[in-house]
Amino acid sequence: MAYDTSIHRAAAIAQGCMAIPKKIGRFEILEELGRGPMTVDYRAIDPATDRTIVLTVPSPESVDSPALLQRFYREARAAGALKHPNIVAIYDLGAHDAGNPYIARELLEGSDLEQIVEQERKEGTQSLQSAARLLDYVLEASRALAYAHQHGVIHRDVRPGSIFVTNQGKVKLINFVHARLPEAFSPVSAGSLGGATDYMSPEQVRGDRLDRATDIWALGCTIYEVLTYRKPFWGENPTARMIAIMSQEPKPIHELRPELPARLDDVVGMTLKKDRAERYRNMEDVIADLEPIVLRIQVAASAP
Repeated sequence: MAYDTSIHRAAAIAQGCMAIPKKIGRFEILEELGRGPMTVDYRAIDPATDRTIVLTVPSPESVDSPALLQRFYREARAAGALKHPNIVAIYDLGAHDAGNPYIARELLEGSDLEQIVEQERKEGTQSLQSAARLLDYVLEASRALAYAHQHGVIHRDVRPGSIFVTNQGKVKLINFVHARLPEAFSPVSAGSLGGATDYMSPEQVRGDRLDRATDIWALGCTIYEVLTYRKPFWGENPTARMIAIMSQEPKPIHELRPELPARLDDVVGMTLKKDRAERYRNMEDVIADLEPIVLRIQVAASAP
């Protein structure tokens, strides 16, 4: 995993919170991997299976905040309901001590697409080969999203940072903290934004009720970014970015990278229709159009 434990330890020392529990419930804690405003992640051993896992527990702030604790439960329930090779595996959900919840999940080692693209940008390694590889990662994530949608889950935080690539090249969809749960397959209620501003759909910006079309939009933003190293909609602050999402059209990918098939702009354009009724109807249709493009780039990249 792209955890730098030395940085996290330094931060913990600075905050005076270096004390790490030896056990949480039945789990034997090895080290702290990282902490945020809502959760703390530990590398741990599950003695029931002798498996090394990531144990996620609410941060002290979350335990004291009903809203943050609700988000913790949402991620646990959403990801835990899905069993797919391209979705981070949840091994166990439960509670310990005085009813404090935990999530025992798959330990991932590697980097997310945001980190991979940033590294390529710094090294100047943009090429047909890298485009084929990055698009193939996105395609794998699309299959995970299709599965999630079939089971009534809307991710609502699709972005390069939510697509993780292990050191073995396996793609995993992560970050289900904003997910819509599979209750009754009803749309997310109005006023529930979720996710990062840069990838919000127009209906999210308006605070409308959401459905799977919002994930399709965010996937289009992700494709655009991993191929061009720039976001399709830009502004100096969140408000400016929301205005851009509502009123602007991104520069065509083919103009920025003429070596890539112009057909990519058709696919991305269909994902980024302002009116969700004009977007792809489902993730399966996106996959059907994206697969031959990936194959075409792979063939071109391998040509002598």
